[in-house]
Amino acid sequence: MKMLRHAAALLAMAAACQAVAADDYYSWANSNDQSVTTVGNQQVTTPAQSSCTNCEQLCNTNCCESGLAVVGFAGFDAFKGVSEAGLNDNFGAVTGLNASVPLFGLSEYGFGWQLGMSYGIYDFDGRDTLNTAASQEQTFITTGFFRKAPCGEHLSFGLVYDWMVNTDWGAYANDPTLGQWRGQVEWAVSDCNAFGVRGAVRDNTTRQTVVVAGIDYLVANRAVSHAECFWRHEFECTKAESFLWAGLTQNDRLTGDGSLSDWLLGASVEVPLSDRISLYANAEYVHPTAAAGPDASVDTCYDISMGITIYFGGRCCDCCETHCAGPYLPVANNSSFLVDQGVNRILR
Repeated sequence: MKMLRHAAALLAMAAACQAVAADDYYSWANSNDQSVTTVGNQQVTTPAQSSCTNCEQLCNTNCCESGLAVVGFAGFDAFKGVSEAGLNDNFGAVTGLNASVPLFGLSEYGFGWQLGMSYGIYDFDGRDTLNTAASQEQTFITTGFFRKAPCGEHLSFGLVYDWMVNTDWGAYANDPTLGQWRGQVEWAVSDCNAFGVRGAVRDNTTRQTVVVAGIDYLVANRAVSHAECFWRHEFECTKAESFLWAGLTQNDRLTGDGSLSDWLLGASVEVPLSDRISLYANAEYVHPTAAAGPDASVDTCYDISMGITIYFGGRCCDCCETHCAGPYLPVANNSSFLVDQGVNRILR
């Protein structure tokens, strides 16, 4: 029932956003597909040439300007991981910025640097944890380098480092700061389709002592390494984009008793409402290795989010979007930054 309430809230927000921005969207979309001429005393609307007919021509226009590019986002997020020990899932609000600049002397080859950050607050009404009254806070920071293929080329790639900074996190309400390396490589097979691989490699492990019912426990957390294959598709002339992925996770876990999960599956979509505002949605499910039952219920991981994206400098042209200035990789989130946890009693 709780998941249904989360889904209903996300759908309601999407409907409200669409209602507010519908006129803006349709006037913008129609301006790309129609031209208006005056015949006598009447205005006649005729179809214009598709904006997707010539990618190279589009990339020579101002829609793909270089320089500082800033993207903002805000929305709702619901996630669950092993840190919850099967007691909770989490629902909250997230907002952030992601920015990029071209690398000096290499901008014509598509190279740039990006820096992004997000902040989320969850469980507004308290939780069944060691700190029942506190909301959970989470910050992600992502920075690194990328190369977006210029028009006429096919290869794009990026490598970033992610930090996850937590406050009152999970069932033990501890404050781990975790890190991982994340990368992506893709090959464009057409103007609006690309296939590739991406993944993350865990970095540090944090260990903190917590007291439960007078007993000391050592709680260890670390990122989960994973790899996926993906297909990215831009819907011609609508400027919408979909992203589908499937992959595998690491085989070992902190508890030393097998693996946390064996496969994952996810999808995201972004639909523009105007040349500056889009709706986004993201979902990922990580399948536990354990057979269906109490253990699998504890190990199940998922993330569902939906919100608004704002392109402060305007959105790039559709079929050239991969080749334009702007961040290549998104800021890390609870889909791209998976976490494993191990808990051991401290004997004295």
